[in-house]
Amino acid sequence: MRDIFATLDFLKEQIKAKNEFQRVNLTQALGCILYEDIFVKKNLPAFDNSALDGYALNYTHKNELLEIKGSILAGDKNDYIIEKNECYKIMTGAKIPQNANTILMFEEALLEDEKLNAKNAKENNAIRFKGEEAKLGELLFKKGQKITSGLIAMLAAQGIYELKVVKKMRVGIFSSGDELVEPWENADEYSIYNANAFGIYAILQDYADVEYLGLIKDDLNAYKKLLENKEFDMLISSGGASVGEADFIKQALLECDFSPIFEKVNAKLCKHVKLFSKSDMLFLALPGNPLASLVSTHIFAKNILNLLYGKELLEFDKARLTKDLNFKGQRNDFAFGKLVDGYFKPSEAKFGSGMLKPLCENTHILITQIDDTKLAKDQEVKVLKFNRVLHYPILND
Repeated sequence: MRDIFATLDFLKEQIKAKNEFQRVNLTQALGCILYEDIFVKKNLPAFDNSALDGYALNYTHKNELLEIKGSILAGDKNDYIIEKNECYKIMTGAKIPQNANTILMFEEALLEDEKLNAKNAKENNAIRFKGEEAKLGELLFKKGQKITSGLIAMLAAQGIYELKVVKKMRVGIFSSGDELVEPWENADEYSIYNANAFGIYAILQDYADVEYLGLIKDDLNAYKKLLENKEFDMLISSGGASVGEADFIKQALLECDFSPIFEKVNAKLCKHVKLFSKSDMLFLALPGNPLASLVSTHIFAKNILNLLYGKELLEFDKARLTKDLNFKGQRNDFAFGKLVDGYFKPSEAKFGSGMLKPLCENTHILITQIDDTKLAKDQEVKVLKFNRVLHYPILND
């Protein structure tokens, strides 16, 4: 039985990138991954232009009174020439006239007899030069980059509206267990609200097109019917992954010709995680206990999707411990905590596989090596981020 790290390394050999793309427009592209390199199609800026409202002049004439020849507005495509002791009013974004090499902002300008006294002018001021940000033909963005809002703005500035992105994986999620009811239903004293599916959905929604398939009762035929669905790249179940009498998932997988990739992990919380495959579909079976299910999602589901996209496994952050920690060893163990200024501060609260608070109150997980029994204060460790900053300042009224 492999531990977490050996299992992830094993998955790098077993899971091949799908290498599929789809075309999207800029309104659909946020969060997608570029499928191809993007090269500069248009110089940015496209022409020399003014960075502010002011006067365009030749710096060598700054000590003379300059005749104001007129105004140049943004969008004016005409060509203007500055002769000796001349200048133009110019607006932000307007084309720089020939022979001008600096801009004097309006606030620093002095006027004498309707002429410009440019003694406050600075050399080479406030001109945005053609191609200074991006030159025609240069590599602008590399294949594999995640598309951000800034990247979208730059693509629009290049006149690129449609582009190829890595095709998002389709992931179907369901929970199993006769004891579960949905959050919008009424749970009696002995029923449990289905928290896992919605936690998994939230974790993966930035990684894939995720669809919630509902609650599946503990019934072999119900599982087999679900496995006939060929719309998804991966199905994920929460519950039914252990060896209880009513846990039918493995039986259903085998009867539907799925083959195991791995069936157990030598790790606390993740012991009963299973991964099966059939043709182009993967099936990830997660434990039913909430903390075990959601931690396994962060460790396995996210990494599996990364591999399907042709990306690397998730990176761990390096940190130093703020205190000694003791573990049983012989398996991967966990400590939940927060990363602050390069130091990992473990939570003092105990945790169990059926809890949810550790995921609400912390930002990182420390995962031990299987032979770790003691980690010392100030020792360097690796921690996995699973949460963003938990608190934001709230302005008082």
